[in-house]
Amino acid sequence: QVLVEQSLWAKWCHAYLLSRHNFWTAPAIGSMSWSWRQTLRLRSLAKEHIIYQCGNGETFSLWYDPWVQGDSIHALFGHRVIYDTGLGKQARVKDIIWEAPDRIFWNQVGVSFSTSRAWNNIRTVSNRVAWHGVVWHPYSIPKHAFSLWLTIRGALRTRDKLVPMGVLSSANCVFHSGEPETHDHLFFCPYSATVWKEILGLCHIVRPILPWADEVEWMSANATGNQFHQTLRKLALAASVYHLWIERN
Repeated sequence: QVLVEQSLWAKWCHAYLLSRHNFWTAPAIGSMSWSWRQTLRLRSLAKEHIIYQCGNGETFSLWYDPWVQGDSIHALFGHRVIYDTGLGKQARVKDIIWEAPDRIFWNQVGVSFSTSRAWNNIRTVSNRVAWHGVVWHPYSIPKHAFSLWLTIRGALRTRDKLVPMGVLSSANCVFHSGEPETHDHLFFCPYSATVWKEILGLCHIVRPILPWADEVEWMSANATGNQFHQTLRKLALAASVYHLWIERN
């Protein structure tokens, strides 16, 4: 959007953030916002996927836009070429060639940019895990799902992780069980186990409480469908994990 100058936001960026600079050469310094600095720092990554198709040359900077096989003239030949031609820094491609409307594509000619395409191009793709359907489904509550996702991945800042960092002096469970707080312990210490046992009963699940990894495995096998009882089970797990973590904090 910043490159084609069509949206109100893009025009505002050009007027107040870029000013007289080109997007590709604007410095990522000064009093600009954190989000804008991060946008500028991602330019090299975006450049790997963006394709400039030059038409009439009205919108492309002759010197700074990467319209020459993915590079700009300035990057290829340096600042001296601007002085030698006498065309000035604001010159457009139309000053030397013209034909049809200028267009910018993503990854290949004819493909427009979209957030989903960009994300799929830059992210690391892994095989779907068995517990995917337990966490992400049409009825999931975002904050509950995110908390459950962090927990399954072992990414919560439990006390056993904070002690080595010097944040805390003791790793003992905040629910006064007397044991170190880890992911496995936190959700099945005496306090948490009592809560989870009641939840299992409400879901009509008759079985002993399992270790955390086994609970996730059981849910992956018995709660990933779309039937009511399966949906209830995964919602109950996510809500329990979320509220136990909130209570712990």
